[in-house]
Amino acid sequence: MLYVFVMTGFQAEKYRTLTQQAQSLAVTVGQGADEGDPYTRLYAYDQVTLPFTAFSFGSRSVVQRVVVRDWVGYTEESFSGDGEIFVYVTPKGEVYHRSRDCRYLNVSIQSIAAGQLDAARNWDGSRYTACVYCVKKEKPGAMVYITNYGTNYHNRKTCRGLKRTVMAIPYSQTGGMRCCQGCGGS
Repeated sequence: MLYVFVMTGFQAEKYRTLTQQAQSLAVTVGQGADEGDPYTRLYAYDQVTLPFTAFSFGSRSVVQRVVVRDWVGYTEESFSGDGEIFVYVTPKGEVYHRSRDCRYLNVSIQSIAAGQLDAARNWDGSRYTACVYCVKKEKPGAMVYITNYGTNYHNRKTCRGLKRTVMAIPYSQTGGMRCCQGCGGS
């Protein structure tokens, strides 16, 4: 049983790291990729040394594979190195972000018991209200989902209110948008 837990933990950590790398690469590297294949694929080959070699398990080979869709918002010329600075926006956002890792772009979903909603507060001390997509006029489920910087609670982790669509655009196209205070605004 310990063997299964060690291998599962190792694979989960490797998969998370590899997925983050693939998502970062899909934004820029995928632009020159094969026209018929809009995906970035990454593979990781590792050896896991098990902590209990007395049972002659020793080490095992592990292969991780991650496939993510390339970001196809711009042509290759957009990334040609003309000195243009790229920023990150959401479709209905009012601010642009200087960092893709901004806390407002990366949703940290947590589950809590519905009975804890009255005491739960987000980052600025606000109470959570019902999501218009997944809660509507229903009562909260036994467990609900919240985020640190959100204002709603959700009955489903797959709710569209929890998803973030992030696009990289040239700074010159931000128009009257202001910079996010979390990642570089003043």
